[in-house]
Amino acid sequence: MRIVIVALTVCAAASSAFAQTPSDAAKAMVGVWELSNSERDQVCDLSFKTEPAKGGLKLEFDPACGERIPSLKGVEAWTISNETIRLIDGRGRAVFELSEVEIGMYEGERKGEGLYFLQTAAAAAAFSRKHSAEEMFGEWTMLRSDKPVCSLMLSNRATKGFDEYVLTIKGPCDPAMARLNPNVWRLDRGELVLASPNGQAWRFEAGEASKWQRVPEGAEPIALQKK
Repeated sequence: MRIVIVALTVCAAASSAFAQTPSDAAKAMVGVWELSNSERDQVCDLSFKTEPAKGGLKLEFDPACGERIPSLKGVEAWTISNETIRLIDGRGRAVFELSEVEIGMYEGERKGEGLYFLQTAAAAAAFSRKHSAEEMFGEWTMLRSDKPVCSLMLSNRATKGFDEYVLTIKGPCDPAMARLNPNVWRLDRGELVLASPNGQAWRFEAGEASKWQRVPEGAEPIALQKK
């Protein structure tokens, strides 16, 4: 009987050790990620680790995060499965559930609090970086589904009465852009705005690889890239 018990104990220990082996998805999460709400007035850096912790894997963050994002209070661990990250409290409950919406970006909603976003610290820093008008001066290419469809010149000639600049279209252009027929551009709360004389406007937000993506994104993504 003793031999059987010892054998079962060894097997259970081996099974437990196997279960705690981090998956490739967990290993890919190792590092610092930023958790924020949609208004970005609640922001916290989370450090994801693969060491075992109660309820999942180890998660570290500054205690002050509990003041900035009260829902984080009590969170001690994290798990990942089916492209969903769960932040687990000491009682084993999932406080946050965030699903992958694009590479390096997760989002999830908490009832009564709205949407929260999780992205790598590097991506968050790039997103938060303030862009100056001087960076935008020059010739740009408009892309529809990554194919060039138009050339624009964002000039440094300011218009009167507004913090905006003259825009000119160079050569034949995509029909949708021709209908908009923008003549000015400006930066507004971190977004690039192309506006027409009749008040219509397209908005773009900074993305990766020096591209600015139109928001909201349609069936065929439209982007601007500086030449």
